[in-house]
Amino acid sequence: MDERPRVRFAPSPTGYLHVGNARTALFNWLFARRYGGRFVLRIEDTDRERTSAAFEEEILQSLRWLSLDWDEGPGEGGPSGPYRQSERMAIYGPYLDRLVREGRAYPCYCTDDELEAERAALVQRKQMPRYLGRCRDLSASERLDREKQGRKAAWRFRVDEGIIEFNDLIRGPVRFDGRAMGDFIIVRSNGIPAYNFAAVVDDHLMNISHVIRGEDHLSNTALQVMIYGSFRWAPPRFAHHSLILGEDRSKLGKRHGSVSVREFRDRGYLPEALVNYLALLGSSFEGGQEICSREEMVSRFSLDRSGKSGAVFDEEKLNWVNGVYLRDADPARLYEAALPFLEKAGVEPATLGRERLMEILDTLRFNLRTLSDVE
Repeated sequence: MDERPRVRFAPSPTGYLHVGNARTALFNWLFARRYGGRFVLRIEDTDRERTSAAFEEEILQSLRWLSLDWDEGPGEGGPSGPYRQSERMAIYGPYLDRLVREGRAYPCYCTDDELEAERAALVQRKQMPRYLGRCRDLSASERLDREKQGRKAAWRFRVDEGIIEFNDLIRGPVRFDGRAMGDFIIVRSNGIPAYNFAAVVDDHLMNISHVIRGEDHLSNTALQVMIYGSFRWAPPRFAHHSLILGEDRSKLGKRHGSVSVREFRDRGYLPEALVNYLALLGSSFEGGQEICSREEMVSRFSLDRSGKSGAVFDEEKLNWVNGVYLRDADPARLYEAALPFLEKAGVEPATLGRERLMEILDTLRFNLRTLSDVE
């Protein structure tokens, strides 16, 4: 690779860190470390009703627990900050103004009820739900009338007919039909920028060279490519990896059991084992190797080896991987990791003593799949 890449992981603090998002963070981290680039952490916290500082801190703790350190972002700073979107609100206004001046964005006064009725009518006719452009060509007087009615405008991006295409580093050429997409909101009526608009502005200003994320963002990428084109900015390279699936081959969710990094930590999995398993999931190491050190993962990482189809989360396989790491762990490392689980089981370390407990754990390690098994 000729240039040193700049990649980003941009979680929304609306809950605990999902293992699927952790895998995305891992892929970005491995890519940056493999090619001597920079790993940027950006917090996308514009959803004021659902985001919280507690969830943000939990995400940061989970990333630290997995040893996925970031080069720029909260706690690290950097030349492209601030790294929380809530602190970047003043940045987005001039870019909206530019789109409005150039005729690429327009105000939309449609109410939620009107939009839902339009959507329901399209579904009933078995057509793709999309915005049909009710406010697209309103005159100045028509806009004024709606404002007098007390309607607050959201801002929509004017989508041109035609094919939107980009070359994905994992999936190859990807094409979308603009006629099926409809004009989409880039700034909500409360003044908060929508995801696709804010992400494009932030990625451009932060000089992000590669966007590596899940395949559920493919349609978002089509919208973002249009925004990049309107600003006449060169878009980053995109790579959309497969999603993690449950055993029923639906997207991994709470109905399948544990889904957050915190849950696996609390159940007694070692972070290095979870990282190893997530790197292996939907991908492969050279020669069929299944246990790899972090250094080996970095040196062997390639987007070319990322699978295109969904990867089923196999907890039994994770248990096996974790068992290998427990058997091979340094005695002091095993003791420190097991200490909370020993205390939870009613063992008093001060009574038995560190050396005695380390001897017991050294005997038990061959029968452990998770640290919670010590009980």
